[in-house]
Amino acid sequence: MRAFFTTSYWPPIACFAALYPDGELVLEQHEHYQKQTIRNRCSICGANGPQWLIIPVLRRHGTKTPIREVMLDLSSDWQRVHWLAIESAYRSSPYYEYYRDEIRKFYTLKKSISLIEYNSAILRWTAEALETGISVSYTESYNTSYSELDFRNHLPAYEPVPYYQVFARKHGFVPGQSILDLLMNEGPEAWKALKPNTKGEQDPQLR
Repeated sequence: MRAFFTTSYWPPIACFAALYPDGELVLEQHEHYQKQTIRNRCSICGANGPQWLIIPVLRRHGTKTPIREVMLDLSSDWQRVHWLAIESAYRSSPYYEYYRDEIRKFYTLKKSISLIEYNSAILRWTAEALETGISVSYTESYNTSYSELDFRNHLPAYEPVPYYQVFARKHGFVPGQSILDLLMNEGPEAWKALKPNTKGEQDPQLR
């Protein structure tokens, strides 16, 4: 099974649930970058509730910059800020120590790379950590629509499956988090929240 998605930073759980346990996740690399979307931000759940982590980017051609040409902006200290936020949110989680060193490497960049390359590295690592057979590829050209599953403009329909969260006693279960939240809290048991679901559209506000 193949499904088309935009690139995303620590993708929402729904993206993995749409293809679990295996399938081809095709990333759109010919679209123009859109700001204020999951392309460069993700949500984690810490002591104060959900928190957005946003990657600053460089766009040579403004709103007309192809997504494959959007670069990470390393002039700001976002890598340290994001890592400290992740540590604060998950240092008490069951799998923080297990995944810590592997995740840390994504926040030690010395040279800028493209956003889609960075996100793809995270995506491939996550698919492996979740022990899935999900593969990652890219579109060869831009099509307005596909006959296959097309989630470039909305998230897959997904009924949140409650799982353990560090601060659940304080906030209750918080749905809509990134795959990082699920992985840190459930580790190899994350598959329980990645049950097959139906095709359709979810809340568009995350896009």
